[in-house]
Amino acid sequence: MKILVHMKPMNFVIVMLLFCLHPLQAGEPIDIGGKWLTPKGISIVQIKLINGQYRGEILSIHPKAFVNGETPKDLHNSDPALRSRKLEGLIIMSGFSYNEKKERWEINQIYEPERGKYFEGYVTLDGPDKLSVRGHVPGKKWLGSTEVWKRVK
Repeated sequence: MKILVHMKPMNFVIVMLLFCLHPLQAGEPIDIGGKWLTPKGISIVQIKLINGQYRGEILSIHPKAFVNGETPKDLHNSDPALRSRKLEGLIIMSGFSYNEKKERWEINQIYEPERGKYFEGYVTLDGPDKLSVRGHVPGKKWLGSTEVWKRVK
């Protein structure tokens, strides 16, 4: 504190401005990593950092969604060659980038297995255990839907 007392008035003003402006700087990206239960309770999606990038992967599917005792496949995919792949282990979210102004993670690709289509979207953390996931038609943010996922402990 002695240093501030012996400063010239102009230097003191500059130092104080720097301290005051600090909180106005952009915040740290929100950590959205974890395991999340989708609204219908059918699947758990794990969002995790890999090589500095988030991605979302279907970690598991509830047995009530199994067909003839087997994990569901990507039956609705627009590419017939991919319709035999299992949904468990499938990457359904990629291309995350943090939007500091809106305090949310923008996503380039969200895959919806029920429709077999890719969408754009974003996620926001609504408390420690709720993740709002919005998917929309590319370039048409008004044309989409939002789901709330719950954190799995």
